[in-house]
Amino acid sequence: MEQILVVLQGILVRALPTFFLVILLHWYLKKVLFQPMERVIEQRRQKTEGAVEASEASVAQARQKLDAYEQSLADARAEIYRQQEAGRLKLGEKQAETVEAARAEAAARIAAAKAGIAAEAERASAGLAAEADRLADQIAGAVLAGRVQ
Repeated sequence: MEQILVVLQGILVRALPTFFLVILLHWYLKKVLFQPMERVIEQRRQKTEGAVEASEASVAQARQKLDAYEQSLADARAEIYRQQEAGRLKLGEKQAETVEAARAEAAARIAAAKAGIAAEAERASAGLAAEADRLADQIAGAVLAGRVQ
């Protein structure tokens, strides 16, 4: 057993410099290689995230501008529709006025024509009455002249 311990002691004594060398190499690589590499990776990640955040902000700003554009377009359309409706109402009023004026003119013409026809009928009636009286006088004269003969 003592032999095994002596051999183990010899192995450990020879292994200690290798162990310290591995620890020293690990510490050196960590400081010289891995930490700078992690910093570069972290910087890249931050830049990437920053670019993503900047692009998301740009997209949000574009959406806001698009919403504002669509709202102004809708407002413009609504104003055009209001103007068209006002134009239609004015046109309807003008048409109603024109129709009313045409009706009034037609009513005036009809009244004038009726008055003319009534006056003509009155004249014709008076003329017929006079003619009837004249014819009645002629007939009476002829009848009386035939009896007297």
